[in-house]
Amino acid sequence: MGYREEWFANNKSDHGWYTCANCGKKIRKADVDIDHIVPQKYRGSDSLWNLQCLCKHCNRSKQASVKDTVPDLVTTNGERLVKGVKRNLKSTGKKIVASVKTAVKKTVKGKKKK
Repeated sequence: MGYREEWFANNKSDHGWYTCANCGKKIRKADVDIDHIVPQKYRGSDSLWNLQCLCKHCNRSKQASVKDTVPDLVTTNGERLVKGVKRNLKSTGKKIVASVKTAVKKTVKGKKKK
């Protein structure tokens, strides 16, 4: 399976529509370009973490630029990272969530008293 097919297999459409990661334009699968965030010219891999959906205009404009690499990596992989953390750190995650809930409750109670 090529990187394009792998990206589509791991990213569901919204009733046949995808969203350009750069401009937000809604596009059909046939018009989607799967872009390497770190360009292949700079040894960017075909791994899912390095791929994003762009419209043809945004992909042609970007070319082999690395100007937005860090924000693109964070935006594209944020949800995937959260899922990975939840999956790999279930017990620790539960403790963290419980601590955050407790802290939020204390903060909310403190604000109500004022």
